[in-house]
Amino acid sequence: MYVVIMAGGVGTRFWPVSRERAPKQFLNIVSDRSLIEETYGRVAPIVKEENIFIVVNEIYRKIVDMIFKNRHVQILTEPYSRNTAPCIGLAAVHIKIKSRNETLAALPADHFITHDKAFQKILLAGAKAVEKEGICTIGITPTYPETGYGYIKRGIEYKLVDGHKVYKVDRFVEKPDIKDASVYIKSGEYLWNSGIFIFNVNTILEEIKHHLPSLHEGLKKIERAIGSNSYPKILRKVYENLDSISIDQGIMEKTRGHIYMLPGNFDWSDVGSWKALYDLRKGDYDPMGNLIDGEALPLDTKNSLIYSHTKRLIATLGLKDILIVDTKDALLVADIKRSQEVRRVIEHLKKNSKKKWL
Repeated sequence: MYVVIMAGGVGTRFWPVSRERAPKQFLNIVSDRSLIEETYGRVAPIVKEENIFIVVNEIYRKIVDMIFKNRHVQILTEPYSRNTAPCIGLAAVHIKIKSRNETLAALPADHFITHDKAFQKILLAGAKAVEKEGICTIGITPTYPETGYGYIKRGIEYKLVDGHKVYKVDRFVEKPDIKDASVYIKSGEYLWNSGIFIFNVNTILEEIKHHLPSLHEGLKKIERAIGSNSYPKILRKVYENLDSISIDQGIMEKTRGHIYMLPGNFDWSDVGSWKALYDLRKGDYDPMGNLIDGEALPLDTKNSLIYSHTKRLIATLGLKDILIVDTKDALLVADIKRSQEVRRVIEHLKKNSKKKWL
């Protein structure tokens, strides 16, 4: 089996800590290791190092080289960020040269997962389920009506693989509003879309050929150039003309092929916001329900997150449900329940050409 770790995102909802020069996947926000190191460590026990591909924007190549300098992983760079469909396609054509019929698992670099062994068993079961045909994803049993995640409607039970139930997927649903999300939760038929996909290399390339023909044409050009001096130039030229599209929208919501789902029996989060980080680290709360990372004095303050790696002391008085993130050049103060909206700050900075804070 091969594993592709997709590490090209910017992580705008973790501003001002996550920036274009150092996005979320390279930050130590859930442990003393970066999220990409956590992801690598999760799959390393079951996959050969040389079979792990990390796909990253070329501007982060030096960061990845430094993190994995003593590892024999394969690093592929993208000249431009074009979302997950081109990312997976690029890895697939490189892997195809090594093994046309091998199984490939594509994982986001910035997710949080507990119980590594349970995750590994699910991943291996998914690989076995689709080693000849089909696409498998991992669904997460929802615990509340989250509007920031996509959902998967579970179909009939398909088969049992190594003791794990494999279901057919009825359909994929994009991020719903709170009303629809609540209906999904009550039905018991929907799971969160983890963004983890497993398929045979040939299968995904055929799906791209059928549903994303322009991407397929570009990938053929890239494939022919692999190993040649012209590869960097052709890669850049192809990527300049690619649409930015996710594998979910480009393939999963369109395909008529066999799509399966394994429920994940582990805790999972895409760590998509400061509120998500706050919820994850419940074991680190103080007696008032505050998560403090840095120097802070929270007086009569409850259920808040204060994050600062500067030398300044942050003192608060009489606050509740507050998010404070302090960096050397920017300070964010917000209602923690609205942390999904931090991307609005990024949009405003871009619109007003305030690039030095991006």
